[in-house]
Amino acid sequence: MRSLIFSLFLVLMVLISACYEDKGNYDYHELESVEIDTTGTDMLPEYSIMRFDTLHLNPHVYYEGREVNDASDAPLDYEWTIFSATSGAGANQTVDVIGNQKKLDAVITRTGGNYFVQLVVTNRNDGIRQFFRLPVAVSEVFDGGWMVFYERADHPGYSDVMLVYNPWTKLNINYNRHYTNLYEVTNGELLQGHPVRCMDIAVSLASGNNYIGLCTDYTLVGASENGIQKALEFKDFFHQPPASMKPVWYGQHGSGVMSGQSSEVLINDNQIYTNTYSFSPTEGRTTKFGVPKFSEGIGELAPWNAEVPNTLNYGIVVYDQTYHRFRYAAYNSAQLEEFGPQDTNIAAFDINNTGMELLMGDWGRGTSMGAGLRPFDYLIMGKGNERYLAVTNFSSTYPSDTNIGVGLYPMDGLCPDIADATSMASSHVGSFIYYTAGNKVYNFAYDSKQPASVAWEAPSADEQTTCVRIMKYYHGTVYGFGMVPRSDNLVHIATWNEKTQEGHLYEYLINPASGILDMSKCYDYAVPGRVKDMAWKFSLQ
Repeated sequence: MRSLIFSLFLVLMVLISACYEDKGNYDYHELESVEIDTTGTDMLPEYSIMRFDTLHLNPHVYYEGREVNDASDAPLDYEWTIFSATSGAGANQTVDVIGNQKKLDAVITRTGGNYFVQLVVTNRNDGIRQFFRLPVAVSEVFDGGWMVFYERADHPGYSDVMLVYNPWTKLNINYNRHYTNLYEVTNGELLQGHPVRCMDIAVSLASGNNYIGLCTDYTLVGASENGIQKALEFKDFFHQPPASMKPVWYGQHGSGVMSGQSSEVLINDNQIYTNTYSFSPTEGRTTKFGVPKFSEGIGELAPWNAEVPNTLNYGIVVYDQTYHRFRYAAYNSAQLEEFGPQDTNIAAFDINNTGMELLMGDWGRGTSMGAGLRPFDYLIMGKGNERYLAVTNFSSTYPSDTNIGVGLYPMDGLCPDIADATSMASSHVGSFIYYTAGNKVYNFAYDSKQPASVAWEAPSADEQTTCVRIMKYYHGTVYGFGMVPRSDNLVHIATWNEKTQEGHLYEYLINPASGILDMSKCYDYAVPGRVKDMAWKFSLQ
């Protein structure tokens, strides 16, 4: 009986299905073929490049058997991306889009590491995608070179750094490269504040153990020397960070030739901090800023300190703008003290009562050259509308010596536009200084008692000079043993054009004794901002 019922059920289902009309719309077709091919393109199976190099890739792409290009009407979209080839804890999983054309011409800004560069070709008609991927190793060791610290033209009130590499600024190379906006590109953030100073303080001979200090009027950060990655925030510089961030000066003290004699220096919120370190073949930065120096009756401090004394007689030397006097702290002492009385029959001026405001300064020619590095400090100082070049010797004196102010040269009448000076640089070999004013750089041979001459003039009257530096380095050992390329023989001049909102860097070889520029060759770079400071980036080469 059950078998009969089941058979009748099957017959009924067959009859019902025979009466059903399939009204579905099935339009079957073959997929449109898309193919990526590198045959005959000279493309490599893998790439090894320097960071900020341009990667050129141009594979063949075929649509329905026909080769296409970006100008064709093929319904194809292109997307090139770069992402880390490593995974797991600590890996950077960011995927950056670097191109949207069949041909890739992209500057690779990713930090050093191993990556995949991938092309995805998408057919807009059906959404089908084809993939192509190749490995790219990125190297980013920024050893040596010339640093340029500037206020961003596109972000006023923010700072960034540029690095310049050419045969004059880096030993044993034959290429010419420069990299801009390195801080933002590397760290994905802007550096707040107007630029104050950049400095590569050498605490170690080992690559990667040093860092670059980037000081703005808002903060101080430490960036890795090999990659410009932010390694230290403001608070990381201190055992106990101050309550406010108001930096006005960042530098160092000591010539580095005596172990444990050099100090990192910060003037923040009118307080002086030092960090004494030892120059080591292997060790990195292990010390921090301690408590600020203290003293009664200190007025406003100038944005300056004596940077290269080659003696343990001074742990720090600063200038009190309010009371027009120099003050020092003994080595490893926390107290600022007065110098001994000065004999004005011998000394050119009284460092305890100069009667002048310190406007700008640099270290230069002193009592000896070479590895000893015992230079003097050269300071443009103002007394009302008058200008003077003051020379002090903190390199080979004691605080009790009576003739520390060794020279005072009136500049009015001899130095055109001196009241409008914006920057200065002192020679360590010749008896001259450069100063910038308007669109010119002047050369003042102070011993000659002759008028300052125009050493250089900007190509345009709209370009105003903002900074001048001579190639040298504070560290006596590094400096004296020839590690600084073209030391004393190269000048860097920065300008700013307010109308075009463009900066420039010009480099010339000079006669180190006279400061006369060799105009037969110049390196000229566009700078995306107004330059405030420049310095050599340390490298053991």
